[in-house]
Amino acid sequence: MSQATQSGTTKSLSMMVRYAQVEQGAPFPDTPEDPPHITDLKQKRQSKMEEMEQDPILTCLYRMRFGASQLYVYALAWVAVIICAPVYVDYNFLVRQVPARCVVPSCDGNDTSFNESFVQWAIPENQQCKVYQRSEANITECEEEYFSNDTETSCSEWVYDTSLFTSTTVTEFDLVCDSDWLRPLAGSMYMLGMLLGAITIGDLADRFGRKMGILVSVLLLGGGGVLSAVSPNYTMFLVMRLLTGAGGVGLFQVTFVLAVEFIGAKWRTFVGIMIEVPFALGEAMTGVFAIFIRDWRWLQVAVTAPAFLLLSYMWLMPESVRWLVSQGRKSDAIKIINKAAKVNGVEVPKHLLEDTNPEIPTVDGTISVANSKDDLVKEDQPPKVKKTVLDLLKTPNMRRRSFNMFYCWAVCTLVYYGLSSNSGNLGGNIFVNFIATMLIEIPSYVFSYLVLDRYVLSS
Repeated sequence: MSQATQSGTTKSLSMMVRYAQVEQGAPFPDTPEDPPHITDLKQKRQSKMEEMEQDPILTCLYRMRFGASQLYVYALAWVAVIICAPVYVDYNFLVRQVPARCVVPSCDGNDTSFNESFVQWAIPENQQCKVYQRSEANITECEEEYFSNDTETSCSEWVYDTSLFTSTTVTEFDLVCDSDWLRPLAGSMYMLGMLLGAITIGDLADRFGRKMGILVSVLLLGGGGVLSAVSPNYTMFLVMRLLTGAGGVGLFQVTFVLAVEFIGAKWRTFVGIMIEVPFALGEAMTGVFAIFIRDWRWLQVAVTAPAFLLLSYMWLMPESVRWLVSQGRKSDAIKIINKAAKVNGVEVPKHLLEDTNPEIPTVDGTISVANSKDDLVKEDQPPKVKKTVLDLLKTPNMRRRSFNMFYCWAVCTLVYYGLSSNSGNLGGNIFVNFIATMLIEIPSYVFSYLVLDRYVLSS
């Protein structure tokens, strides 16, 4: 065997040992060694999760303490979640049903209000789609004696009660009487947008990066929201609701994943649950905006236009290290880790990040460069099999778990959005009821984390 081949083989074996040490959780500076017998269940859980991270770069990231760099990413994630939350619940105010009555010819003028004295004899009680017919067609005076309460006729124009909201989509597009069925379509289109966004933007973020997922989500959320505010008709408004739904759910899920992927195993449960707190704050903020902005167009602009501020995340937010490693962009991942370590005031162990592309001997005795440890044992590995969503249904155990999760998600979603969408229908002040309904989520998240961390995960 040639000297070059022997040297290459020796180097390859040393690299394999190094990878194995990393995967087994070998200690490095700033990380205390595990005791011979770990008795604390939380330490066992953290150690096992770290061992599952096979790449040394990811191991280095996830074993880094929760410092200023992690807090920075988490704070940016909080801001994004606060901004995307209002569009989930602004339906309560944008498409709110308001009291309406028919326009009474010769009685209503340009400046008449909802409560006029002639309503008592000109319009049937509790009726918003009918008026009493005049006893004689050629009479134009607005007097009780000229109305016949025996005959009702349909109307095509309405007067709305603007004491609470000066304008909603109901008053703007006359979504009453025969057109009342169009009103709930705004919620349905938003939910359809959420479905499409969850599927497409999630896949896009896996293919082109988390920051690209944020960019597309921001454009859909901000663009769809602002365009819906200037919609000349209800059809355009519905289409824009679909886009805002896709952007809202896309922004939340991509930001959630990016935040969790930047945090070590010890803090993932906390980060994953407590990121819902800014979501509740953002929802409650919608009610605060609605107190001061009673016109649906300006309210829509107020809750969606701030999304454009998140375009700065293309520069402020680091890309997911996990995604970079999965794409073979390890040099970019190392730069982010080194920067995070510098901000945290710690030094990255060089033996974890150096020689991430080790030299290995080829069949003809020359030296090539391995992109990862996979190349060191490439000949012994079977070809990669692409996984799809259908893999969730292949085995009985996976089918059982998948359908169980599907059912739980469906029930929770129906209950959650059912309560959120109807909070304004409760008795009392609709703004107080709405804000209280949103904020009640926060103690539930804290309680869930404490129970999950103390009893479920520890067992």
